Amino acid sequence: MKEKLTKGPVVLYEQMRVKIMELIRERGLRPHDPVPSETELAKMYGVSSRTSKEALLQLAREGVVYRMPRRGTFLAKQPEDEEGASSGISELRIRSRQAVGVLLPYTDEYVASVLQALTAELVRRGLEPLVRFTSGTLGQEEETARELVERYSVSGLVVYPGRHDTLGDYLIQLHTRQFPVVIVDRAFREISIPSVFHDHLHGSLELTAYLISRGHHRIGFVTEEYRGLMSREDRFNGYTQAYLDASMNLDLSLVHKIGRTGGKDASALAEGAGLDDFIAGNGDMTAVVCSNDYVALAVMQAAYRLGIAVPDKLSVVGFTDFSFAELLPVPLTTVEKTATELGVAAAAMVCELVADPAARRSPVVIPTRLKERESVKSLV
Repeated sequence: MKEKLTKGPVVLYEQMRVKIMELIRERGLRPHDPVPSETELAKMYGVSSRTSKEALLQLAREGVVYRMPRRGTFLAKQPEDEEGASSGISELRIRSRQAVGVLLPYTDEYVASVLQALTAELVRRGLEPLVRFTSGTLGQEEETARELVERYSVSGLVVYPGRHDTLGDYLIQLHTRQFPVVIVDRAFREISIPSVFHDHLHGSLELTAYLISRGHHRIGFVTEEYRGLMSREDRFNGYTQAYLDASMNLDLSLVHKIGRTGGKDASALAEGAGLDDFIAGNGDMTAVVCSNDYVALAVMQAAYRLGIAVPDKLSVVGFTDFSFAELLPVPLTTVEKTATELGVAAAAMVCELVADPAARRSPVVIPTRLKERESVKSLV
């Protein structure tokens, strides 16, 4: 084995393609000389025959080799030097198709669905996605973006920021230089940057209006910290707007902020959140709008501890529509944020910017959908 190739930011068949070209030079092959077979190449570099076959097919599409049934693969012409080919795979630029960097903070059910739709659409449009995870930290996000742009020469970036409240300086600098950057599932009022996100305000307004239409007047709002976070602010504003539209008095004492932010575990969210005291202290409250499904689950657990039945004594609604929402003992009414639409729209936007970096793109705001289940009792 010459050198075992490993998965990384450059896909295996592209690494294999470059290694074949290096091998052609090393052996001094001339046009019409045989090139090692798929099986031989797979053994030499520790990859599957499928990977080596894809690399040879790519070289055939480029006119570097030609393939003859039952006879093998042969050199058609001397491969031209490629930038970075002599300095190893870490300096490669993918030349057979343009690459787009995709930065994600972590992977969970929702982010994974966005990623699946996003990468499939990029590939369909002829772009190679290079996916990196940043652990949700601003420093790692900046470092990874710089590596993808300056080391791997990607043609654009799709960024799912780890933080809701700020964007790193390097990404802002790229945007001001008209480098294609698209922000996913976040919006920053202070920065005019291409972005794709859901209509949080209308989703929350529709959810609260739905409760009002079913006779609920004393409706609570439970949220993680929302000041400075556009999506959460919009959900709070949708809640208040529904009261204004219905010409009803809004009691802000029914708004409760839990201490922990960014949690993905209902029990952890409930720790120190004061949910039991909040629910027990507002006995006339008949429904609660929650800022996301995890918060809704924490509220339902608190109600269970207090012996308050959902939805007979307290209706609860969420936001996002995670898969667990319909599997709860009382399936949760919520607002669906469609991950597939988000991913496809982000891919389309970055492709347009790669084609024309100077183009100005307004934010794409994707509608939400109310998912009515069993956690709401009608009082009318």
